[in-house]
Amino acid sequence: MSTDTDRAEQGQAQKTQNIADILARKKPNVRSIDIALDSDLASEIRATEREIEEAKRKRRGKSLADGGTTVLEAKLEELMERAAEESVTFTFQDIGRRALDQLISEHHPTPDQKNRVAELGGGILEYNIDTFPPALIAATAIDPELSIEDAQQIFDEWGAGDAEILFTQALLVCRERTSHPLFKSGIEQTLGSA
Repeated sequence: MSTDTDRAEQGQAQKTQNIADILARKKPNVRSIDIALDSDLASEIRATEREIEEAKRKRRGKSLADGGTTVLEAKLEELMERAAEESVTFTFQDIGRRALDQLISEHHPTPDQKNRVAELGGGILEYNIDTFPPALIAATAIDPELSIEDAQQIFDEWGAGDAEILFTQALLVCRERTSHPLFKSGIEQTLGSA
């Protein structure tokens, strides 16, 4: 016959976790971002979204049915479908703190880069702004896989916005936390303290 003490000890034993099990279960962070390959189509989507917002603003308090938004929303949906076909999804995976630190150490900022940051009143520059972003993208990209040369070509040939968003996703996948409060009150407390 099991006593309350025995049950409490069994429950505690089940709660006690082995660090090897924890390490084996921890999955690396993964982030994805869609990049439109047709910039004209992306511009048309933004323009249509603005038209919808303007039509809604003008019709506020009135029936939206006769405000033309239905036609615009149908146009937006069609544009979004076309954009999905003309986009590529880049997926990045965390490489771990040690590998990230090693990569940063391989891409020191130049004296000129440090001086520019200092002149602008910035802080300490952690990495070379020309060589580190493509290296990090190549190290973290899992779909499609990218060589450093591929990533450098993106940085050389694509617009700054697209290149920078790829770098941002690669950096975030390595630096964002995966811990989370378990209770709503903890979420509110965390958000309030941020």
